Amino acid sequence: MILITGGTGFLGTHLAARLIQRGHRVRCGSRRKSPRFKTKGALLPELWYVDVTDENSLAKAMEGVDTVIHLVGILTETRRERFHTLHVKGTENVINACRSYGTRRYIHISALGTGKDARSQYHKTKWLAEELVRGSGLEFTVFRPSVIFGEGDRFTTLLAKLMRVFPMVFVPGDGKNRMQPVYVKDLVEAISVSIERSDTMGKTLEVGGRDILSFNDIVDAIADVLGTKRLKIHIPRPVVKVGASIMEYALPSPPLTRDALLMLEEDNITSKNALEDIFAMEPTHFRDGLRQYLC
Repeated sequence: MILITGGTGFLGTHLAARLIQRGHRVRCGSRRKSPRFKTKGALLPELWYVDVTDENSLAKAMEGVDTVIHLVGILTETRRERFHTLHVKGTENVINACRSYGTRRYIHISALGTGKDARSQYHKTKWLAEELVRGSGLEFTVFRPSVIFGEGDRFTTLLAKLMRVFPMVFVPGDGKNRMQPVYVKDLVEAISVSIERSDTMGKTLEVGGRDILSFNDIVDAIADVLGTKRLKIHIPRPVVKVGASIMEYALPSPPLTRDALLMLEEDNITSKNALEDIFAMEPTHFRDGLRQYLC
């Protein structure tokens, strides 16, 4: 049995479907009962209530589990959800649950850009979580993906929706920061394969897509796939920062934060792409991936 924490989210639903297709029994843990599984006639996973900050809920979900895939994370803090609580303490609780129930195999989903000296709190807490994993004594594999795109994401899908309504796209700063978007189907394939391969144990793997693109390039690619053109209006970073500050103060769940802006100021790319180097996969081109769910 494989337990996926955060199993009803964007990545979790795609991963659960692929694991089931590969013949695995899957248990999806989530605080929210909103599954979006698209298994095309395959068996559905078990759905369990799991809050990684609640050790009791974790304990109930661990029975019969031999592998844990830990996906839980947030991109922006809210008044109720804090990076340290979910990324660090949540990971510590999952590791302790694995130890208590004798579960040895552990897959951890982190983020590209994570590091000891990272500027953003998101990346700093992701690093602290990784350090807990590396010191856990478990048979771990850490994945660090760049921005993940695919059906149901909150990045390209949102941009596409806005482009269908508005004649322009607002871009924070100059839009020249580079990303290496990885197609969700490529990532879940690599994760699924890693469970069955001992040579991925004890490794931290960086994952990116085929194309290195600026934010401007990404906007243009989405517009191109939609068969339209949209004017890009660049908002100076100081102005965006003021707006983010106001949203943080006024909204319980701000759509943009100053921490997120720090990440947008940095490149998010890798020269050591595990899809190619470890899994011998040919990553999907960004536009080819978009065409599979935006058209």
